Amino acid sequence: ERHTHRSNINLVRFSNRCSSHTNCFRFNLSEDLKHILKKLEICMELLNKNHKFITEGIFENGSRCDILDLSEGTIYEILNCESQERFKTKILKYPEKFKIVMVNV
Repeated sequence: ERHTHRSNINLVRFSNRCSSHTNCFRFNLSEDLKHILKKLEICMELLNKNHKFITEGIFENGSRCDILDLSEGTIYEILNCESQERFKTKILKYPEKFKIVMVNV
């Protein structure tokens, strides 16, 4: 089932919902360069498909994802140095309605 942009963005913390954060590439200085470049690559692919996305999106429960594709309802989590155990623990905090795609660097 395809999710709408509006219903997906309503699960993101209010401070991340403003339109200035949509389709904006954001990263954290603690991220590895390979992680940042893979995130940029995915964002460019989403832009080419005319999708709306949020990077470093924070959900209402405080969990944070690398990329949230608002158009498709998909979370992209980029794994570089992160263990499978940490990844599995992290995704348990995400809203259940989203598909989660693990991307290895």
